[in-house]
Amino acid sequence: MFEKIGQDEQRLQAFEELGLLGDEMIAKKHSPFETLMYYLTNKLMYLPGERDLVVLRHEIEVEWPDQSNEKRHIDLVVYGDPDGYSAMAKTVGYPTGIAANMILNGEIQEKGVIGPTSVNVYNTMIKRLRMEGIRVKEKSTKY
Repeated sequence: MFEKIGQDEQRLQAFEELGLLGDEMIAKKHSPFETLMYYLTNKLMYLPGERDLVVLRHEIEVEWPDQSNEKRHIDLVVYGDPDGYSAMAKTVGYPTGIAANMILNGEIQEKGVIGPTSVNVYNTMIKRLRMEGIRVKEKSTKY
């Protein structure tokens, strides 16, 4: 096993901590993937009071026509609720639900694949995500 993971001590330690090298019998499921998923789901459940965290950072560099340069940082940090929605559920589910409501309410008229950068989608989405407590911080530096 040690050779198969590139003789990496940290990887070996992670396998050991997850119990993947132990003698414990585990429930066999329909496929190896489902067996591993079932095992890890039970092994890695949140303890009471624990929560997840989503961190996203975009770094964009811009060269303007006047030859000036700008670097923009856009940061998103969302915490899950210990007894509620996870951060992952919030950052995936809220935008999906908002977009579905916008389509059902006729706020989005376009057909086909619509990118989130369409102004009528983007502005409304950002406003409604803020109402759900999801906000980004933006910082811009010119150089």
